[in-house]
Amino acid sequence: MSLDLDDLFKPKSIAVVGATSKANWGWSNGNSWIAGAIKQGFPGPIYPVHPKAKTILGLKVYPTILDIPDEIDLAIFTVPIKAVIKTMSQCVKKGVRYVHLLTAGFTETGREEDADIENELVDIAKKGGIRLIGPNCMGIYCPEGGVAWSNDFPTTGGTIGFFSQSGQMAYHVIRGGERQQLRYSKVVSFGNACDLQAHDFLNYMIQDESTQIIGAYLEGLRDGQAFLEAARKATQTKPLVIWKGGQTQGGSRATLSHTAAIAGSQKIWQGLCQQAGIIPADCIDEMIYTLQALKLMPLPRGTNVAILGGAGGGSVTMTDAAEKEGLKVPRLEDKTICELEKFVPREGSSVKNPLDILPAISAGNSMLRVMELLRDDANIDGMIFNLRPGRIYESFGRKVLNKHLDIVLESIKVLEKPCYIAVEKENDLNLEALRLETEELFNDMGIVMFPDVSLSARIMYRMNAYHDYLCSTQAPG
Repeated sequence: MSLDLDDLFKPKSIAVVGATSKANWGWSNGNSWIAGAIKQGFPGPIYPVHPKAKTILGLKVYPTILDIPDEIDLAIFTVPIKAVIKTMSQCVKKGVRYVHLLTAGFTETGREEDADIENELVDIAKKGGIRLIGPNCMGIYCPEGGVAWSNDFPTTGGTIGFFSQSGQMAYHVIRGGERQQLRYSKVVSFGNACDLQAHDFLNYMIQDESTQIIGAYLEGLRDGQAFLEAARKATQTKPLVIWKGGQTQGGSRATLSHTAAIAGSQKIWQGLCQQAGIIPADCIDEMIYTLQALKLMPLPRGTNVAILGGAGGGSVTMTDAAEKEGLKVPRLEDKTICELEKFVPREGSSVKNPLDILPAISAGNSMLRVMELLRDDANIDGMIFNLRPGRIYESFGRKVLNKHLDIVLESIKVLEKPCYIAVEKENDLNLEALRLETEELFNDMGIVMFPDVSLSARIMYRMNAYHDYLCSTQAPG
């Protein structure tokens, strides 16, 4: 049975224990949470707690949490470890429902005395009916609830839920996804998971109507079986993308000093992904672009891909990149080849796949015809198109580039199959600015633009694996 965590993500009142009266404050004290809540338009009262200050960020300050006159749904701790036991005991007396512990220095240090403090903290909270997030974590971001641990997060919500053992990774997914116009329903950084764990947040996001796609960064699981059961349930209705940290021996060792997580075997993790239909991601870019692809693109229904955008050796290397990621680059149907040869010059071109036909589609409506033919080709499930706005601009100028981009946008609709457009970064600053401008144009049109061919191929392969999983586990229709 999933927990109802609505009052955690949408609390009615917040107490921030560890706010500072200093003018120059950073992310590691309570002022960051106060500023974040103010920017998000938190509708309820915010109570800074400090033993001496009178006001902080324009808000009245209370010496202890017990001095606050109203009930508290969420208390945020940014106090030193030596003060957490006393503060937690005060929260129990106050009847606080949830406590988020930014404070670090517990089990993750590997020292027995620090683990003992964490265990005592958990025991006090459990007996007092308090649920804990952390310790050693950044906490909650929920635009709908008006809460955020930073004042540089978007104030508009979206349909993506994200839970992470690392606050840094959660921050990068939020900020890194802004350019791709990704917006989040709920994000939680939960650190050591001494109480609320990964499967608790996953189960909540499964039933959360605001969340349609779920992502996660994990380093280890305290209850692998509970998580597997939750993941199997999740993937039947919502895609689940997970970036697993600690995949190497050194990385696994590092997780112990980061969040006290036991990473486990990489082979076990791969098996869990296959059993539960989890879409794996191996880096921050793959996580962001997979989430964007799931939001905007249909799942591919096969791994046969048409390659377009390379010339000569470029076509060969693009094909190698696609097949190394698990895709297939098959020969086109004879009728498709026949039709292509009617308008593609034989000299210096190839129409069998990969398609080395750039000169024939640089202008006019030839590209629309190419897409119609690939749409009707039974050998093709999708396309990888390596778009090069910089090259077209240098060769033909801005006017031709603008026309070409318009044709590309129209052609994607004609294809009616997933089209993975790759536009690689430029070394020249002016051309890189042009690439970013093109990316913004495509994002505005609801089209994903991937940073390279290999990543687009890997994401297509893994999205198809999820499609196959759904086909194997759900009844026809």
